Amino acid sequence: MRPAVPLLRLTALALAGVTCAGQGPRDPAALRRQVIHELDRGNPDAAIAALGARAGDSTFRYLVGAAEADRGHVARAESLLAVAARGPGVDRWLAGARRAELLLAVGRRREAIDAAEAVASGLERNDENRPRDWLALGIAYRVLGEDRPQQFKDALAAFDRALAGDSTLVEADLRLGSLFLEKYQGPDARTAFREALRRDPGNPRAQLGLAEVALFEGDRDGYGLVEKVVKEAPTLARAHALMARMELDAEQSAPAIAAAGRALARDSTQLDAWAIVAAAALLAGDSAGFRETERAVMTWHRAPAGFFATIAEAVARQRRYQLAATVARRGVEVEPGDPAALTALGANELRLGAIDSGRAHLTLAFERDPYHVWNKNTLDLLDKTAQYRTVTSGRFVFVAPPDEADLLALHLGPLMEEAFDSLAARYRYRPPTPVRLELYRHHGDFSVRTVGLEGLGALGVSFGSVLAMDAPSARPPGEFNFASTAWHELTHAFTLGMTNHKVPRWLSEGLSVLEERRARPGWGAQATVAFVSALKGGQLRSFSRINDGFVRPRHAGDVTLAYYQASLLCEYLEATFGIDAIRALLAGYRDGLATDQAILAATKTSIDALSTQFDGWLRQRFAEPLKVVGAWRDSVVTPSELEATIEAGKKLQRDGRLGEAIAAFERADRAFPDMADRNSPAWYLAELYRARGDAAKAVQYYARVTRLSESHLAANRQEAALRLQLNDPAGALAALERAIWIQPYDIAMYQDAATAATAAGAHARAVWARKAILALHPSDRAGALYELAVAYRNAGDRAAARREVLKALEEAPSFEKAQALLLELRRGG
Repeated sequence: MRPAVPLLRLTALALAGVTCAGQGPRDPAALRRQVIHELDRGNPDAAIAALGARAGDSTFRYLVGAAEADRGHVARAESLLAVAARGPGVDRWLAGARRAELLLAVGRRREAIDAAEAVASGLERNDENRPRDWLALGIAYRVLGEDRPQQFKDALAAFDRALAGDSTLVEADLRLGSLFLEKYQGPDARTAFREALRRDPGNPRAQLGLAEVALFEGDRDGYGLVEKVVKEAPTLARAHALMARMELDAEQSAPAIAAAGRALARDSTQLDAWAIVAAAALLAGDSAGFRETERAVMTWHRAPAGFFATIAEAVARQRRYQLAATVARRGVEVEPGDPAALTALGANELRLGAIDSGRAHLTLAFERDPYHVWNKNTLDLLDKTAQYRTVTSGRFVFVAPPDEADLLALHLGPLMEEAFDSLAARYRYRPPTPVRLELYRHHGDFSVRTVGLEGLGALGVSFGSVLAMDAPSARPPGEFNFASTAWHELTHAFTLGMTNHKVPRWLSEGLSVLEERRARPGWGAQATVAFVSALKGGQLRSFSRINDGFVRPRHAGDVTLAYYQASLLCEYLEATFGIDAIRALLAGYRDGLATDQAILAATKTSIDALSTQFDGWLRQRFAEPLKVVGAWRDSVVTPSELEATIEAGKKLQRDGRLGEAIAAFERADRAFPDMADRNSPAWYLAELYRARGDAAKAVQYYARVTRLSESHLAANRQEAALRLQLNDPAGALAALERAIWIQPYDIAMYQDAATAATAAGAHARAVWARKAILALHPSDRAGALYELAVAYRNAGDRAAARREVLKALEEAPSFEKAQALLLELRRGG
């Protein structure tokens, strides 16, 4: 609690009848407006200071009580509000409603409900409610919504009535926005906060509300908005609590605790700030610190289920799902029906693969709060995925839409087994099996599975031995490579598991991208002009803040840069210190070491020295591209020699001067031969040489594109076609297989792959291609079965060939080619 000396001094001055200099207007109405304005802006200290000697007047008792509530002075606030609620003043109903809200905030639920009922029953019988009475009724309904969720809608209506009667009631807009945001209604919340800003330009609470909406919707501007509010309105406790959450999300515990401390210094009942302090202790393995924080909260909050739910959400964002479920379960214990705690528990059970238990807890939460969009979306998704098919393949269980399950398992089963064995050998660890991989046909469904809402930009997620990702059908062909995505997410299962989920984000993501690059040429992030420009302009994150790139991006490309930078850091560590150092680094995190300690233990190098060495390594590796790209500063790339050369080549190509265009693109290509941008000089050169009929030269450049870009569908298709022209069926097959990892639903590509495989003598791959055609439900099923039988015969598996040709004859008994093949197989024994 903050010291009471300033309040005692104000009270003494009031008793003495002294007016403080600069305290504001003497007119009571004007003073009242000033105080309300300060409260609307989240500045209770300024509100009380403005009252000065009049802080003890009964006329202003409610306003002082509201200010004390905002400062976390619970006992004094309740006393003042209780007296004001019994009095005849214009604020009696607001005083009663704020008292009910305060009681609920400290866990005195039954008293809060009774107090809110008194306000509601008093105002519902009144035909002459003033706008501030409607505001009070809305607050009371919000409290009653804890027991009767339908009254949340009544609260919205009451706030609207308040604004209809008095358009200057900024508090009503702010409460509308907060209630919408609480129920995951981002667009409505944004509208309400914008209205508050229209009525009161610069209102910090409204600005913070917009920042929260932005964070909720994944808008990168949200982080900067919070920082702006903290700077411009340092007295706003909620802003500091949100900053604490952001710092912890970036795995910056010390700054998170400091920000939480600033929030609590302004409002000692900021439950979210307490939760961040407790979460930081848990994540650091400080059980004594956690218990101390828990005891501190429970001295003033009787049943802080929301405290535990917020902790669970915070540690889940650090991928500590088992810990999150344990903490959420504690919240359910202290308040069994609390929907927030039930939601946190159910969500983390789903992440851990406990589908039935997770569904049960989310169902209970939704019964308590049927307006909770997250729970509704998740339960709807569980109903939908109950119709999905489950295919078991070795150490993996694939859950996918029924008409895609066989095809995806055909591709991913062998690949995931290969990945598992490769990663197990490198990391000397095996995660628990079976590993569950869920594939979603609609990206919105994947987003709901991951965060409960649509809009997540990621392709996949790993909860440990439970993985989820977009199916290839979730995105247009050419947007991503589903095989490399699956390999990436499985790598997380290893790094999370071997560190007990303590691996920092940069290392887990960096190793996942590095393992993609090791798995296949072209997989994983590669060098782009944007990355080299950021390196040249000093825009890459420092080692100590590298996680910010993932959770606090400064611009649209920041996340992509962070993935590649982290992967290069991991590549540098392995190249310099060996794979044993990577294993030792992971072990250090498992044992609870901080990053500087873990780095020193694994590499015998300080983090500062390592940062300097890594920067030098980067500049040496990209020395040639650094000469020709522009520097990226303040989100602007300066004009460069490379850009000018490429643009000149494109103009020459448009003008039909193909020889000169080729010369220009070749100059650009020599300057940056590893450029992985989709429209690289190599791509233009491949297209130009193909247009000139030089298949060999075109293939050379297409191969460069496909070696650097894992999802360039057009380049792989063109390379395959040209290799067939050049009588290179093995090369054509390789290109087609890469294309299939990008677009697995094109029957024609499988037919070409089967033909190329047969010509190359790769009969097992021909069988694979023919099986994929069948999984795509071709119109001529008998013909597809016959071709599969032929592929089996060529591969030497006559029993399988006989089985498939019999199936073909069941489909078409008079199929002569199938009959002939069956006779041949019988003659052969």
